Amino acid sequence: MSITVFNSGVLPSATPVVASMLGAPLPVTITLKSADVTRNVQLSTDGGTEYFSPAFDQTTATMLVLVVTSNITHIKITGVANDTWRVL
Repeated sequence: MSITVFNSGVLPSATPVVASMLGAPLPVTITLKSADVTRNVQLSTDGGTEYFSPAFDQTTATMLVLVVTSNITHIKITGVANDTWRVL
């Protein structure tokens, strides 16, 4: 069984990256590989106007994992340069 990646990327800097979730399958798993103290994944349900920080399903010293079971429109990923993120 292979895992389908809906979207992914590498953060170019500490500036948050916003990604559209339009067409994402449900449920989705969002991962952020980062050891930075500012790391965060925020969700939006209103087209990216407002974001909220959910409780994460799993955290380690180098990864955040979030499973989303309802519709969201955007995610905002915060970390530092070269951190990686994926939406599965």
